[in-house]
Amino acid sequence: MLCGVSKLVNAVPMYWCKEGVYPVASQNRQRICYIMCKTFVMRSILLSFCSAFFAMGCNEQDKKTETKSDLVKEVKTGTLVPEPALIVVDSVPKNIQVDSIIHLAFAPDSVSVTVKGHLDKKGDPVICFLPVRRGKKLTASVTPEKPKANIRFSHIYLPDGKSDGPFSPSLKYNLIQKGTYKIYISPNRMAGDPVSTDFVLKVKVE
Repeated sequence: MLCGVSKLVNAVPMYWCKEGVYPVASQNRQRICYIMCKTFVMRSILLSFCSAFFAMGCNEQDKKTETKSDLVKEVKTGTLVPEPALIVVDSVPKNIQVDSIIHLAFAPDSVSVTVKGHLDKKGDPVICFLPVRRGKKLTASVTPEKPKANIRFSHIYLPDGKSDGPFSPSLKYNLIQKGTYKIYISPNRMAGDPVSTDFVLKVKVE
């Protein structure tokens, strides 16, 4: 107990509490002591709640710290599964005409390739992209399926952007630069109107 009536002191009953000892007759002091005792109890309860909340907050912080520490350990030990690397696949068709474009490609350990193409009567050229990494001489020929069709190599564009031509249905050219050459196949308008026809293209680089 925090308050109570003590023994008689000089025949005067005394009232004691945590704050001191006072005569029982002193009603004001009794009331003050009661209020102070009540305040002490409330304060103790409040401190208990604060301590509980503080302890809970510390536990949550410890859990977060442990989670971060575990993650760092996983990263250091390499247990995390890495994302698969992005693999870029060349989806450009090779040695097949798409619209008016043909991307030429040689098989491994081969220096020549034969492809088929088509020229329509509009006279739009077919452009053949030829990547050159090795070799010094280009030999090519274009043969139309229709005998009356008169087609030829009209131009060749070098990797540096310069051009050369026109040429005949056969072509021999020295490859001075490395890079992608663009070979244009067109109707020979000087020999007549354009005719729609398929053709066979042979290319050799050595």
